[in-house]
Amino acid sequence: MTIGELLKEYRITQGKNQKEFTDSGMIVSQSYYSKVEKNIHRITADSLIELLHYNNIPLDEFFGRINQNDKIQHQQVKDFNNMLVDAYYDSDVNKIKQIKELVIQSNLPDKDKKEELLWVDAWLEVLKGPKDTPNTELREKVKDKIFNLPNFNKSNVALFCNFMQFYDLDSNKIIGRRIVEQYINSKDIKMQIALIAIIVNIIVFSLKEKRENEVSFFIENAEKIKTRPELVFYKIALYFFENIVNYHLTKNEKYYQRSVAAKDLLINIDMTQYGKVLEKLLITYK
Repeated sequence: MTIGELLKEYRITQGKNQKEFTDSGMIVSQSYYSKVEKNIHRITADSLIELLHYNNIPLDEFFGRINQNDKIQHQQVKDFNNMLVDAYYDSDVNKIKQIKELVIQSNLPDKDKKEELLWVDAWLEVLKGPKDTPNTELREKVKDKIFNLPNFNKSNVALFCNFMQFYDLDSNKIIGRRIVEQYINSKDIKMQIALIAIIVNIIVFSLKEKRENEVSFFIENAEKIKTRPELVFYKIALYFFENIVNYHLTKNEKYYQRSVAAKDLLINIDMTQYGKVLEKLLITYK
C-alpha cells in the first residue's frame, strides 16, 4: 500500500472529504492532495506529518502500517521468485503459467506486478525449445534489466545464467563479477551451482575470443566453493576448462592431459553426451 492509498483509507474511515482532510487546503492544496492519493504526486515529509497531526492519526501507527505492507509485498515477491526458480529447475512450463496467473491476481502495486510479470515471461522464454520463435524484444528488455540491477536474487542469477549467450563477453564479465562478489560465500547449493555455471560460461566465451588471460578472478573464486556431492559434475566441467586455460597460457602438456582425464571421467560415469562435447573441444583447443 502506498502513502497515498493509506491516506485515502484514513480519510474515508474518518468520513471526511479532501477539503476537510487538508484543513481547507491550508496544509496542502486540495488539487495537489488529490493527486497524492492517486500516486501521481509525492507529498513532502513535513506536509505528511502535519496532515497526520491535524487528523489525529498516530505517526507510529501510520508508518507502522506502511512498513508492514512493504514487508508483506516484499515477501510476496520473494515467494513468487522462489516458486519460479523451482518450476524452472523442474522445467515445468505449466507451473510457471500458473504462477503468472497468481501474479496477475495478486495485490502487488502495478509497478511491482509489471516487473514480476516481466520475470515470469523471461522464465517462459528461457524454457522455449529450439524450434520455438524467440521473443527478441523481450530478450533485449530482460538483458537491459539484468545489466542495470544493483543487486541480484536467486531468480535473477538463474535468469542471467541462462541468458548469458545473448551478451557480449565484456558485459558477461561485468555482471558475472558482481554476482560472484555478492554470492561467493553462499551455502545455498542452487546458488553454488549457478555460480560455477556462470564462471564456466565466462571461461568458454573467453576461450572462443582468445582472451583466456582475463579469467583469473573467476577461476580463483570458483576454487573457494567447496566440492559437495551435488556439485561434482559442475566441478569436473570447471576443472576441464580451467586446465584448458592453463594449457593455453603455459603450453604445458600436463594441463591438457588433465582436461583429457576430466573428459574420460565423465564418459566412464555414463555422462557420455557431455563427454563427447568435451572431446570435440579438446580438438578445438589443442
